[in-house]
Amino acid sequence: MMIRSLLFTLLCLPISVVAQTVMDGFLMPESVVQDLQGNIYMTEIGQRDIDGDGKITKIDPQGNRSALAEGLYDPKGLVLFKDKLYVTDRDVVIEVNINDGAYGVFAGTMSFPKSPVFLNDIDVDDQGNLYVSDSGDFKSTGFIFKIKPTGEVSLVLEDQRDVVKAPNGLLIEGDKLFILDWGGEFFKANLKTNKVKKIAEGFNGGDGIAKIGKTIYLSSWLEGKIYTVVQGKVSVIQEGYEAAADIALSNNKGQLLIPDMKAGTLTIMDLQ
Repeated sequence: MMIRSLLFTLLCLPISVVAQTVMDGFLMPESVVQDLQGNIYMTEIGQRDIDGDGKITKIDPQGNRSALAEGLYDPKGLVLFKDKLYVTDRDVVIEVNINDGAYGVFAGTMSFPKSPVFLNDIDVDDQGNLYVSDSGDFKSTGFIFKIKPTGEVSLVLEDQRDVVKAPNGLLIEGDKLFILDWGGEFFKANLKTNKVKKIAEGFNGGDGIAKIGKTIYLSSWLEGKIYTVVQGKVSVIQEGYEAAADIALSNNKGQLLIPDMKAGTLTIMDLQ
């Protein structure tokens, strides 16, 4: 294990110096979240095509690591609601208790109105409704599902699948759902009117979304870049990752957490 504190000068940022901490030694880290106590939880997919080696790693505020939940298949998207983590694991959604690591299937394959192909990202609203992306064949066969706290699953924006073709990153904000498509387009959907508006494009291999005020952060898995989108203006704020995956904000919103799946690292980047 190695922890490196680095300073990078980024000319494209409104500030000139950004502090970063990089932790390595993870096995295909994909998604990350931090609780109010400062604990970080991150999914590790493990080795490709090996069942049961996926896990959720817990990193405490002192940097100590432990396995919260093991024996998963290919855990990807991760979200925290109250004292539970919800995780996409191939074709099911898993619920994990953060206090003891006990877990079970929250929404099984047969619960979905369409057979899941590649469950990917996940987010939650204030009422505990989960929104889950299925990237399908990563070209044109994706879906977005809503899972109620009761476990009932329904389709979201089914009639907009000719626009949103391979959804990956999701972020729910009131009745607005931000969607980052793997093909590189970034959308905002109104869940009341079912209307979808394209905000920006050019994020090939689009993965994660984070948002502070009017500033939206996006990651590109294929390009290894982190972008900002501010009122339609797109900027690259960091690059050089091998595969920047599902990003998240720290609990105080002062840092961006960036898993790099291929490099096996977690970068904690200051935003101020």
